[in-house]
Amino acid sequence: MDSPEQFRFIEWPMPFLAIVQVDLQNLFRSRITYGWLIVGVFLQVIRVLSAPWAMGTSLIIVQGLGDFIFIWSMLIIGITASAVSSETGELADSIMSKSVKRHDYIMAKFTSRITYVMTIYLLISGVLVGASTRMMENDYDMNGLVAALLLVALALIMLTILGVTLSMVTSNTMISIVALLVLWYSMTIFLPLLDLEFMSPSSMINELPDIIQGVWNGEEWKIAASFGGISIIAMVLSVLYFSIKDL
Repeated sequence: MDSPEQFRFIEWPMPFLAIVQVDLQNLFRSRITYGWLIVGVFLQVIRVLSAPWAMGTSLIIVQGLGDFIFIWSMLIIGITASAVSSETGELADSIMSKSVKRHDYIMAKFTSRITYVMTIYLLISGVLVGASTRMMENDYDMNGLVAALLLVALALIMLTILGVTLSMVTSNTMISIVALLVLWYSMTIFLPLLDLEFMSPSSMINELPDIIQGVWNGEEWKIAASFGGISIIAMVLSVLYFSIKDL
């Protein structure tokens, strides 16, 4: 006969999984998703077809990945910075009725938004990499190419976590979006001026051509550590704050 502890172990993931499922369904069914995929894939195909063959795979891929840092980041900011603040009323009702625990909710939001952003990123970047490696002069190292894709993914995960965190801190969606826009583009533009290049997404993009070609200088590890560290710290602090937040 199953013990109460076993039942709790089985039942615990259900609210979490239900929130993730509903959130992902709503995200993938939105017109924003279809528009993002269509425009993103179109831009990558046009970029590869219009580039001279001698330009090389590495530069084309860096240009395409740069779209996520400088252009598509604005979409990601809008999607993630509204993750919690847009549901404040429904969330309070669910928690007050004890149908959803706070940690279930916030971890589900992190999970669904990261999954969504990474799915779009992998689809668009997959088209970019597939087309450029077949149609351009191959000047890439496979390990370096994978490392470059992972670094950009890590930057987007950091942006997603910061967005959900700000959405949780304030109940005003517009304030969350504006705050994240200022934070993200400050990191992109001003951190290199303060000799903090390893924390800047734009400096990461500048390092990608060498990384894709298999040239390593040690900066890539600092970049990965800084992005990963910011993500972990933001997630831990947000979970702790949300557990005591007055809804």
